[in-house]
Amino acid sequence: MGLRAADVAFGLVGYVALWWRRRWPLAFAGYILLVSVFSTLVGGLPFVAAFTVAVHRNWPIALVTSALLTLAAWPSLVLYTGGGTTSVGVLMVVVAVLMLAATGWGMFIRARRQLLASLRGRAERAERSREEHARLARIAERQRIAREMHDVLAHRLSLLSLQAGALEVTPVPDDAVTEAAAAIRATTHQALQELRSVVRVLRDDDAGGPGGESSTAPPQPVAADLPALVAEASAATSISADWAGVELAAVPPDTGRTLYRIVQEGLTNARKHAPSSAVEVSVDGAPDRGLSVTVTSWLPVDRPAPGSHGAGAGTGLIGLRERAALAGGHVDAAVTGDDRFRLSAWLPWADR
Repeated sequence: MGLRAADVAFGLVGYVALWWRRRWPLAFAGYILLVSVFSTLVGGLPFVAAFTVAVHRNWPIALVTSALLTLAAWPSLVLYTGGGTTSVGVLMVVVAVLMLAATGWGMFIRARRQLLASLRGRAERAERSREEHARLARIAERQRIAREMHDVLAHRLSLLSLQAGALEVTPVPDDAVTEAAAAIRATTHQALQELRSVVRVLRDDDAGGPGGESSTAPPQPVAADLPALVAEASAATSISADWAGVELAAVPPDTGRTLYRIVQEGLTNARKHAPSSAVEVSVDGAPDRGLSVTVTSWLPVDRPAPGSHGAGAGTGLIGLRERAALAGGHVDAAVTGDDRFRLSAWLPWADR
């Protein structure tokens, strides 16, 4: 009676312990291992313990636990089956097969959960990567728009400022005043048109055509537009241009656009920092050796103290260096020994 009472008591505790088997799988398996030596009431709890350990622990621990639980069934079988060697041996084989099946199923569940967790982690990392890529793309686009606004508007508005200043301080005949006013009006009109084109870039993400480009956007400047740029700037500054026999119309569009922006920035800087300085523009190159461009102007006689003008000074050159690097070239700016400022660049002929 004492053994039966212990069998029932400890067996019932084992069933109650099922509630905590996921939190403490090894402790649950250890208790079942001890109780199953003499208790028949625990029944299939050793298989549950083996399955739980296999799900929540690695395979070496699971195999050792399953082996111990299988061996623990031997005393109980001998005690309650009358000690027949044949019957006990058959039952032990059945217990071993069932224990192996429970352990294998638990290992499969554990591997499946780990696979799902790995796939979920990869999906989360991919989502974060996409979000980071989109964020960097937005930043790059904003930087590109900022460079476009600087390149487009600084040139036009510097012309406007110079012409307006000439009207204020120079006594001129009425016809000249009318002509200068007309030039100011035309330049302002061009600046407004180009500002609208830049603003249109901001709207293309939602209302643009295929590829994010607006079908009505004006064409970007190319190398063939350089003579017009120089002619326009010559109205306010003495400019000497030498194309060295380069066929500007044959320059690839991407390279030509970068070349145009470099010359435009050089002319803008010359007008901004040395309005009365003569400017020399030189372009040389060929498909086999790339394009070299140089914009040279005299330094101002009265140089401003550092930090006294334009908090954004230098941003144009930074943008040009980025443009040239993306095209596979480089931009250099230096003061020569004869007090002249030289902006020089080299670009590969072919698009990259």
